Amino acid sequence: MLTLSQATSLTKGVAKWSAIVVGSIILLIILFRVGKILKEIIAPTPSPAPTVSFGKLPVIEFPNNFSPQEFSYSIDTVTGVLPKFGDRAKVFKMEEPTPNLLALGKTEQKVIREGFSPSAARISGNTYQWTDSRSSILRKINVDIFTSDFSVSSSFLSNQAVVLGTNLPNIDNAKRLAQGFLSNMSFLYEDLDLEKTKTNLLSVKDSNLVSATSVSTAQIIEVDFFQKDVDKMPILYSKNNNSTMNIFVSGGENQAQVVKAEFFHQTISSQSATYPIKTASDAFLELKKGEAYITSPKKDKDVSVRSVYLGYFMGNKKQDFLMPIIVFEGDNGFVAYVSLVKDEWINK
Repeated sequence: MLTLSQATSLTKGVAKWSAIVVGSIILLIILFRVGKILKEIIAPTPSPAPTVSFGKLPVIEFPNNFSPQEFSYSIDTVTGVLPKFGDRAKVFKMEEPTPNLLALGKTEQKVIREGFSPSAARISGNTYQWTDSRSSILRKINVDIFTSDFSVSSSFLSNQAVVLGTNLPNIDNAKRLAQGFLSNMSFLYEDLDLEKTKTNLLSVKDSNLVSATSVSTAQIIEVDFFQKDVDKMPILYSKNNNSTMNIFVSGGENQAQVVKAEFFHQTISSQSATYPIKTASDAFLELKKGEAYITSPKKDKDVSVRSVYLGYFMGNKKQDFLMPIIVFEGDNGFVAYVSLVKDEWINK
């Protein structure tokens, strides 16, 4: 039988060797991790090559530039240099609309909910037109029954109540009206980020729409909807502060109303592939050579680039892929896009 002193000695011995074993294990783990770090510094493990699963991609179809004017560029970012990005970015396949024999009937049910008459006239191909018989501005809607892209037209420019701004809502109510218009027809898609919704104030001058400086001088509020970020990158469109999904709201004799719309939307699938991309420096060289799309005209020839980031471009006509771009922003609303995927993977 162990005496008290023997038990104490044994306990101390066990504790001592347990501490040695645990300490040795911890030391081995630390040495292993340090070894891995040193190995990656001395001989880093190469990343797997981009998948390029879609093969060569089409050229991004940017609109024509507003002006062929040449600019002089300088870098004036917070750091004073161009940012460094990774060596690849994702390209996403667009979903293809599926023809459906019931598409006409389903579309008719949608537009009826917004007050359009049930009888449709075929305009061309898959596009049909419905009229709003209750409207004093002869409102019509044209819808592609397979893609659900639509446009609204009316004689609002010659309507006295519209021109006078009678019952024109404030900006928040205009947003709600435009959102309700889409929701009633089941066109308020889940990929829209309603927090990004923007408005433009417009006035009617000589039967044309021009920019207005305030709600008090406006007769029309344009509401633009934007899609959610993809892979933590924003989706960008052809014009600053505009998208391919816009609703024009005016006042009216009795209440506010939607008088015009151009709504083009493509759904982005989850199918993607990675592609090698240009460096910011390479893209900047293309910008300086005039090979970028400039989204708005600019009078000043000297451009200070203050922000450079990545995004995806969504045009106003059908595209098979959502492709990445690099964006250069400067003073006075200067914005330019350069296609980001390396040229060897673009069909030119």
